[in-house]
Amino acid sequence: MPRFADGVAHDELLQAVAGSLQSTLVRAHALQAEPTGTGFIYGYRVTLQPHTDGVAPSDSVEHTLYVETGPSRADRSGVLTLRNPATGEQADVWLYPADPELPALRTAVYAESASVVLGRLGLPVDGVRVSLAAYRPGKRAVVRVDATDAAYFLKVVRPAKAEPLQAQHTLWREAGMAVPRVLGWSDEGLVALEALDGVEMIGVLDRVTEPSALLDAIERVTEGIGAVRSIAVARASLVRRVDWYEGRLLELIPEHASVITSMVVAIRRRYSAAGAAPATHTVHGDLHLAQILVDPERPTQVTGVLDIDTSGWGDPADDAAALYGHLVATIVHDGGAYATVRARRCSILADQWRRRWFTQHEPGFADRAHAIAATQLLGHALSRSASGRAGAVDLIELANRVVRADEKPLTGAFW
Repeated sequence: MPRFADGVAHDELLQAVAGSLQSTLVRAHALQAEPTGTGFIYGYRVTLQPHTDGVAPSDSVEHTLYVETGPSRADRSGVLTLRNPATGEQADVWLYPADPELPALRTAVYAESASVVLGRLGLPVDGVRVSLAAYRPGKRAVVRVDATDAAYFLKVVRPAKAEPLQAQHTLWREAGMAVPRVLGWSDEGLVALEALDGVEMIGVLDRVTEPSALLDAIERVTEGIGAVRSIAVARASLVRRVDWYEGRLLELIPEHASVITSMVVAIRRRYSAAGAAPATHTVHGDLHLAQILVDPERPTQVTGVLDIDTSGWGDPADDAAALYGHLVATIVHDGGAYATVRARRCSILADQWRRRWFTQHEPGFADRAHAIAATQLLGHALSRSASGRAGAVDLIELANRVVRADEKPLTGAFW
């Protein structure tokens, strides 16, 4: 049975799920673990043997299921709720694609049902093929749609977010930002988007000859985003959740309690000393190099910006810190700055990007960005430690250095 780093193997829970499906659990493979506001969502690929006379082992079936600990809502449709009688703890379980927060996912991931909805939206449906491009359980998904004469994407969001999301795309395009055009949407939580030209910036770093030119291009993107008119505030800064991150990390990696605790104190102090920024700019809310499309032959030529779900009025230091955090997390994921070409380029970009914070004219920007970046790295560490500790401790140590950093280069100290 697979076991996550927090000691949770969910053996009995998965056995109980199999029993509810009139099956025996044959095997299970851990896929992912993501923190939520109140717990974690764990993904498993399971093989089940149905309880039917005469069924041979080759007739076993596979499912992808998700286990959510500490669910924030009760009595959700399509969810099996299990409780630990000894502790009273609750876990919700669902089979993919029956995500209780994304009811439209079941429609989007099957060509036949997707074609019906796409037809209602007036989109091409001849020869439709669908493929899952991205999925964050309980939050959002992206499905690629290939028809005979067209290709586009379906963004699957919580139903209440579909209309505001299509309105956001309209505002961004009116401001001259290259975001996908909305082709149609439904109040079930589907937003159909055109496919933009270009490739993700993170995938062509080996073609970058001048890091400063790439960072200049990113700064132009953030300046353009800042000028967009918003209709709501952005997702709350992750620094607001630093206490929650601290509590979860202390549970998962208690042997590093002193480092974690002292770092969180430093984050609070540096963020508080910087003063809050007025929410007079629009921010992306989750900016990183996979959200920026570029010309593959000219990687400093931006062709589009993706995933503006969390955008709105906010602090530009949040976008600056999010991009930095993703760069550092990529380095750790790749095994260190010298492990891959991508990691080396990310190392150079991260250091130069952070040092640019000190040139910002807005009071307190650099201090807020450092505090938020350290919190971002704690979030990455939490995700890593929930599914396996590899890299989590490195991220915690890096976060500890970032929150205390000044204008001097950090590359040598880090990697």
